[in-house]
Amino acid sequence: MYNLILLNHFYGYPDLIDKTSNDIRYAQLLRLLDRFDSKNTIFFSSNDWRNDKRLGSIRKIALAEDFTWIDYTDEETIENILNTYEKLNDSIHKKISPHNTNVIIGGTNTAGCLLRNTNVAAINWINLGFDVQICLSICADYQLDGINSVEKNNMAMGILYNFVKDNNAINKVDVYYDVTDLRRYE
Repeated sequence: MYNLILLNHFYGYPDLIDKTSNDIRYAQLLRLLDRFDSKNTIFFSSNDWRNDKRLGSIRKIALAEDFTWIDYTDEETIENILNTYEKLNDSIHKKISPHNTNVIIGGTNTAGCLLRNTNVAAINWINLGFDVQICLSICADYQLDGINSVEKNNMAMGILYNFVKDNNAINKVDVYYDVTDLRRYE
């Protein structure tokens, strides 16, 4: 059983996200390392961590603790990314599937990149049969209207709710704030 933690555009545009929101996201990401088991947890990260000292440091910690961390580009599909993992672990002969994988998503642009506008967005995981958990404490929104992070995040939640309802995905998407509430395989 796998826990797959997808960090899509986690770095984002830090100048457009307030410092407190960003500090919370990085602190919560570190908590994931303590909460999840390196034996069955895989981090998939868009390769923007290369521009981010904090995310790069968290990646180093994860690798030092024997987590698998796989980078991908925006052009890659979910299938490409999963194939990369399976090639790395060919000797194990375990295939990631909707029946044995817990998908957790965080990053920037909850209502856009994370939900519907990228190759690895939640809707694409759902269309492949996976259930998805969106962890709000590791998400940030900078592109929506609003004068501060609170307004932008509230707007993103409204869009997320309506998207899930309108796409009959209520049984496929769970939304959590606290990383301790996330479902995980032991």
